[in-house]
Amino acid sequence: MKKKSKIKKPASIIFRFLRVVIVISVAVVLAKFLISLKKEPEKKEIIKTPPTVKVIIAEPVSKVMTVEAYGTVKPGKAVKITAEVSGRIDYIHPHFIEGGQIDKGQVLIQIDQRSYKLNRQAGKVRIRQARTDIAKLKQDIANLKNDIQLAMANLRLVEKEFKRIRALSNSQFASKNSLDRAEQQYLQAKIQLQNLNNRLSLTDTLMEQRLTALAMAKVDFQKADLAFEKTRILSDFNGFVLHKYAETGEYINPGQLIGITYQKDNLEVDVRIPLEKLKWVESFFENGKMPAAEVTMAKPDKMGSTVWDAKVARIKAKIDETTRTLPMTLEIVQPEKRVKKIFDLKPGAFVKCSIKGKTIDNVFVLPRHIVKQDDIIYKVNTGNLKMKKVRVLRKFEDEIYIDSGLEPGDRIIVSPLPGAFEGMAVMIKQDGN
Repeated sequence: MKKKSKIKKPASIIFRFLRVVIVISVAVVLAKFLISLKKEPEKKEIIKTPPTVKVIIAEPVSKVMTVEAYGTVKPGKAVKITAEVSGRIDYIHPHFIEGGQIDKGQVLIQIDQRSYKLNRQAGKVRIRQARTDIAKLKQDIANLKNDIQLAMANLRLVEKEFKRIRALSNSQFASKNSLDRAEQQYLQAKIQLQNLNNRLSLTDTLMEQRLTALAMAKVDFQKADLAFEKTRILSDFNGFVLHKYAETGEYINPGQLIGITYQKDNLEVDVRIPLEKLKWVESFFENGKMPAAEVTMAKPDKMGSTVWDAKVARIKAKIDETTRTLPMTLEIVQPEKRVKKIFDLKPGAFVKCSIKGKTIDNVFVLPRHIVKQDDIIYKVNTGNLKMKKVRVLRKFEDEIYIDSGLEPGDRIIVSPLPGAFEGMAVMIKQDGN
């Protein structure tokens, strides 16, 4: 039995080997048959299609050069309300609060007027007293003049009597005593006349004193009247209240700050212009003019912006040493005509200012992104790309201004074109002109 098993083992191995060979042979034959049945693919030539690009037509225009800057709105006319007289505040206008709107001529503050009224009355009394003294002196002068006339007449009579008695005395018809009495009466009459003349001569000085006293009384009354007027502080313009520092019943002294107001139709913006941008607006200043401007502020809801007309009001005398910029002040023109909402325009608002400079003709305005490195742009010339070097006048926001290197009607490629090269074939989109 052991010998039989040893004889069958080689035969089993050969059988399995033949079976594998047969399976592989059948598979090869089948594969060749299937390959023979497959049709050969048709050969097609690959056609290279030029890239499609969008173009714009270059047309020269006249462009106003603007210079942009940012600044904060401030009052053009802000007034500090201070007391000029002392006293206790007995009235404050209801609108005299922070943010309150005031009208021209309104009484904002009133200080207790009682003592100032009494001072005015005392001034009037002193004026009347001075005028009474002048009238009395005038009457005294008139009386003196009349007394002088009477004294002169009396002197003539006494002199005539003295001469008569002296003549009689010389003729031994009058006594010595009669002559002495006549001479004494004559001398008394002269002394009386002299005294009256002396008193009359002093009336000019007295009249000057009375007139001076009247003038001083009038000045004192004017001071009292002025102090009385200063107890009422009026608004000089239509505006708003920025700050309030006093309350009713508070005692204030001259010079004490009560509040700050500003004129509502007079707003300004301080901006700083870089020196390299001044070339666009300096021609206006050379001709003695001030360029126009616009002021824009984004609305709180970010749904748009409001634009106010403005103008350059003045240029500061000194260039800022830190930023190397020239400070300017823009005056907003009639802002109240555009203010319709509480947040539209107020002091403290941060705004964008555009100053309108000179106008340049025959300039091409293109999107900024189409200018490549070294100021190269891509043009389409009879279906091929042409690289053209241009001269850039200015880059402003998303635009670029070109004043040389382009001709009217040039088709400028605005689409991205990676790997572009000179003479490259391109196709223009049907909706791109």
